[in-house]
Amino acid sequence: MTNLELAKRLVELLGGKNNVEKATHCMTRLRVTCKDTTRVDDKAIKATEGVLGLVIDGSSYQIVLGPGKVKKVTDICTDELGLPKAAGNDSNWEENKAKIKGQQKQSKLKQFLKLISEIFVPIIPAIIAAGLFNGFGSLLSQLIADGVVTGSFFQMLQLILSLLGGAFLSYFAIYTGIRAAEVFGATPAFGGMIGGISIGANIIEIAKMIGLYNETVPLESVLTTGKGGIIGVIFGVWVLSVIEKNIRKRIPDVLDLIITPFVSLLVSGVIFIFIIMSVAGFVSDGLVSLLTIIINSTNPVIRVISGFLLSALFLPMVLLGLHHGLIPIYAVQLEQMGGVSLFPVLSMGGAGQVGAAIAIYLVARKVGNKKMQGIITGALPAGFLGVGEPLIYGVTLPMGKPFITAGIGAGFGGAYIMFTQVMANAWGPSGLVAIPLMQGATGMLNFLIGLIIAYIGGFIVTKLWIKDSDVREEEENFETTNVEEKYTDQAVLYAPVTGSCIPLTEVKDEVFANKMMGDGVAFTFDGDTVVSPCDGTIVMIAATKHAIGIQGDDGVEVLIHVGLDTVSLNGEGFKASINQGDHVKKGEAILQIDHKLMKEKGMDLTTPMIITNTDQYHLAPTYNDSVIAGDTEVLKCNRK
Repeated sequence: MTNLELAKRLVELLGGKNNVEKATHCMTRLRVTCKDTTRVDDKAIKATEGVLGLVIDGSSYQIVLGPGKVKKVTDICTDELGLPKAAGNDSNWEENKAKIKGQQKQSKLKQFLKLISEIFVPIIPAIIAAGLFNGFGSLLSQLIADGVVTGSFFQMLQLILSLLGGAFLSYFAIYTGIRAAEVFGATPAFGGMIGGISIGANIIEIAKMIGLYNETVPLESVLTTGKGGIIGVIFGVWVLSVIEKNIRKRIPDVLDLIITPFVSLLVSGVIFIFIIMSVAGFVSDGLVSLLTIIINSTNPVIRVISGFLLSALFLPMVLLGLHHGLIPIYAVQLEQMGGVSLFPVLSMGGAGQVGAAIAIYLVARKVGNKKMQGIITGALPAGFLGVGEPLIYGVTLPMGKPFITAGIGAGFGGAYIMFTQVMANAWGPSGLVAIPLMQGATGMLNFLIGLIIAYIGGFIVTKLWIKDSDVREEEENFETTNVEEKYTDQAVLYAPVTGSCIPLTEVKDEVFANKMMGDGVAFTFDGDTVVSPCDGTIVMIAATKHAIGIQGDDGVEVLIHVGLDTVSLNGEGFKASINQGDHVKKGEAILQIDHKLMKEKGMDLTTPMIITNTDQYHLAPTYNDSVIAGDTEVLKCNRK
């Protein structure tokens, strides 16, 4: 499957481009936020050729495609297929945030960490490139100094590599300011200017004039060049965005081009220089001091213990969404310490998963679980290259115990990395491909040794802990067979509303009309009550209350989707009469809607009723211009 074919397939399975709020990518994942999660076929996405895995977090879908491929597919999705890009300076940022918050119900901490992540993710490729240039330049410089290589060619090459690396890292604050402005809704060039202020030489003269510069120990100055670092720039740009938006609202259009930039930058610049840089400097210095105590401690015992714990706990942090908060710490280390010591340690987390997966593979081969063998065989190469999601979400996490054993094994690799004090020139992909990012030949070698230790540690701990019964496939199949045996050969569904029953193909929505989510029928109605079409259990209630999933007692899986674009109401006008997990009877009220409000909002209340496990049934619909909720038979589902 080509990248274009894959992109088209993913857009289709995400419910079409009109169902996507924003799309972006990180190092390995296409990250998409969808308006209506019920229109997304996550099972088909997972099964699509070229997709390594899928992570679902509320209305956010992270489709794992792997390094390199993800950028190409994302570019096709946004540039050729019309998916809206996530980054931008439009005013929809706050609206999108409110929608996501309403659907995901995330804590404010996770929202903040994701926001910080949005700033850095698009510039990570440049960070990696600059880190590689500096790494190879530093290595070549050492070789020249040791007399291993000589001649003007190698000197020229070393200068070029250092120049290329410095082209980004020397102006890191400016690039960060531009990206922060895009995220906060300020003018990007203004954000770059805030970043430029932080590294301007005149800062020192200003600090001397107000007595905040320590000429004896310049680095201990309250105010100096680079004080506050990346943390200060991000906060300064946020202040800029607030000031700019407020000024723009009050300035006549004819004066906007002159007054808004001048006043916004003057006010925010003064605040940034005299307040934010100094305050953020204390925070940044404190963070570096804390990291120095933990990570760069002269006591090897402390380093070993901290390395073990950081590596072992990293992947649980990823699952909780807390790993986004590490990015500004990486940036602070890179700026103030000349390298990143935290990234090499945390990279061991994925290596532990590799070792655990190899152990599981051997047990799977012993007990004859060919399905597990196939999953691991396909995911291991990506795991060695630093793409850990297929192993995590396809193998260790579903099994439970191996996820823990993999973390313990990773801890041994992290302990070695911390003991040998490996530093990286940048952060990016982990695994074997991260070796060139390490500082110096010794750092590269120690990082490789750390990976090997984590591989072995994950393997040994997992092999000791798991049993054959944990991996054997037959037990799972036996349970599944028993569950299916209790289902009847025919399921009968009744109208969930009072109105008309129409063919699904008449619905004015291509996802439903083309039966992308499954076959079924649809309804038009004027009432305010939706009832259950069968006896069953409520297995899903959309956060916006416009869609409800029911697992029928006879095995049929039903999705009732009230209206076509009602997800945009964010739950307004809907009141669920039941809770997820409740057992309901045919004709029992499950949802109340404000029909009057829907009409005022211009909502199309055509309501599809989809059989999501259509592949198991032959459907026999009965269309009728007059159906009664809970009383009129509309669909027979005969098991194949």
